[in-house]
Amino acid sequence: MAKFCIQCGTALNEVARYCGNCGAVVPAVDNSVPSSAYVPPAAPVIEQQSYANDEVSEHKKGPNWLLIGGGLGLLLLLLLYYFLFLHDDMAGNSLEDRVRQAPVAEEAAIDKQYYAVADANIRDKPTTQGSTVTGKLLRGTATTGKMIVGEDGTSDWLELADGKGYIATVNLSEIQPPEIVKSLGDKSWTTDQSIEIWAQPDVASTLIDRVAAGTSLSLFGLTANDFIEVKLKKGGVGYIADGARIAALANGKPIAIAFNPNSCSFGPEIDAMFSKIGDKLRASYKALENKEYPSEEARGKALASIEGKSSYEKLQRNYEGLTVTAIAQHYESQSVYFAEPPARVIEVLRSKGHKVGKDGSIPSTDLYAGIGATSGEGARFGKSELTCGV
Repeated sequence: MAKFCIQCGTALNEVARYCGNCGAVVPAVDNSVPSSAYVPPAAPVIEQQSYANDEVSEHKKGPNWLLIGGGLGLLLLLLLYYFLFLHDDMAGNSLEDRVRQAPVAEEAAIDKQYYAVADANIRDKPTTQGSTVTGKLLRGTATTGKMIVGEDGTSDWLELADGKGYIATVNLSEIQPPEIVKSLGDKSWTTDQSIEIWAQPDVASTLIDRVAAGTSLSLFGLTANDFIEVKLKKGGVGYIADGARIAALANGKPIAIAFNPNSCSFGPEIDAMFSKIGDKLRASYKALENKEYPSEEARGKALASIEGKSSYEKLQRNYEGLTVTAIAQHYESQSVYFAEPPARVIEVLRSKGHKVGKDGSIPSTDLYAGIGATSGEGARFGKSELTCGV
């Protein structure tokens, strides 16, 4: 026998206890009563509503935490995207702008302080070609400016902060050069062995170069920690260790000078050297004189070719820190040559008791005596000479 919901009339299964459409309770059927005589009893509305609420309560579920968590996660991702990408774009400082601007900030030159490691020329252009020297920055002097590339596209120059010129960076350092306790006057010295040249007077600093034995170096001065500052051919300076030993070698074996301006005597050792030169000159003159000539006129020309000609003998000797580089016999005078400039030689001779004028002249009764810079042929043998003669 078919069953129907007493609330909404929906057809029900014979064993259904609740209406699948409205949720109303289905009353039990008494099988002893014929179906034709059966009249469904009217259920109280309130009771049916109560049953319906109980059914909904049985099927009602708790909060869906998975769905809630997913929503919160999506919200966080949206906020993160906004602050990473959209916020900076709206503020006019996008990621692309920051990437584009970063190299500019890194490459921007800034003013820094530098020291002259050697006397450096200040030029009106950042080049040695076609520029004018407008001044000098003395060794140890500080200056400020920014590094730029020279006009040749490869060299580095310092553009002075005051706008008054350019200095080649080869003569500059961020480290102040050390104090020189003993000047060596740019003395030329030929290395006796392989020598290492350092960037600072410290073997823990950068190794600039390693030169072989037989290399000529220009020695500027001795530092307090026994290094010698040397001038490099490419510009700038370097430092070599074992300074005192090298300074002694550069000056050579000691030689005595006992100079007498009234007799032009330089002391027994040097006078003996002059005697040997004189003997060689006389022997050469005699050989020419005794030679057979086609005429007396030819003989005269040959003898005249050696008269008045200077004869030099190179030396490498040490006199009170000075390097005696040569002696020379001239026609009517004699000279001793030094590697140091005249001012340094004058200083040493004054310390030995000689009266030397500001112009380098030394008082003498009948002869000339004095100290001066070399010139002409003599410049090949030293920077200064002590000369005595007629």
